[in-house]
Amino acid sequence: MKLNDKIRDRKIVYLFRKKPEIAFELALLYFTLAKRKEARKQVVEACQKSVYWLKQAGIEVARHLHLLSPFGQLEEIERILVNNKASLSSAGKC
Repeated sequence: MKLNDKIRDRKIVYLFRKKPEIAFELALLYFTLAKRKEARKQVVEACQKSVYWLKQAGIEVARHLHLLSPFGQLEEIERILVNNKASLSSAGKC
């Protein structure tokens, strides 16, 4: 299954269930998509979508994130994902 297909499927599941775990998974999928892209515009778009889904998952995102370069945003999003994956796993949600 392609990454875009997984994203589409998870969006549909989120539409019905509205669980933060699904939103977190979508943020992770968009982060993966951003890491694969070479073009700056595509990286920016994928980063914005990842940040959106992090917020939907109830995860606090730094205000200065939009001021960073696209690749700086990727590093910050990766840090947020790693830190919060552990907290979601310990809570038994993932």
